[in-house]
Amino acid sequence: MTQAARRAGATGEPNGNEIPEKSDTIILAHLENETQIRTAFAVMQQLRPHLTSADDMLERVRRMQQTAGYRMLAMWNNTDVIAIAGYRLQENLIYGPFLYVDDLITLDTARGQRCGAKLLKALQTIGMDAGCARLILDTGLANSLAQRFYFRQGLLSTGLHFGMTLPAIN
Repeated sequence: MTQAARRAGATGEPNGNEIPEKSDTIILAHLENETQIRTAFAVMQQLRPHLTSADDMLERVRRMQQTAGYRMLAMWNNTDVIAIAGYRLQENLIYGPFLYVDDLITLDTARGQRCGAKLLKALQTIGMDAGCARLILDTGLANSLAQRFYFRQGLLSTGLHFGMTLPAIN
């Protein structure tokens, strides 16, 4: 179990090969292999409905792991993933070293169990242990429920994110 997961109140970690054994325990652990990543698909699809299958998600996750150091921290309830935080450690000229949260989602049926707050706390610890000065995430302007949650967790709105779709190159 990672130090950050331990500090965030995790009680165990799934073995490196499969999903955790059945127990009445909430576990906070990184998803390390294909089986574990696939198990998280239903949760991730709530946030990213454009993902068409567990295979599609796995392919993207593997690519992001290789090119950007992407990791997935999951909250397990028995053998089910109920919440996920996808993140990567980065550095730029604005912030210096920082932890960027790509994905933060709790399964609809697990809302109200403080999963998001526990994941954010664990990510703060991971960032601090890695020497990061900031934790950064983006959310859609129309996502007012997430914004209220982030404000309650102590995150402040410090900028406005701009983007554009680029034409496909054949």
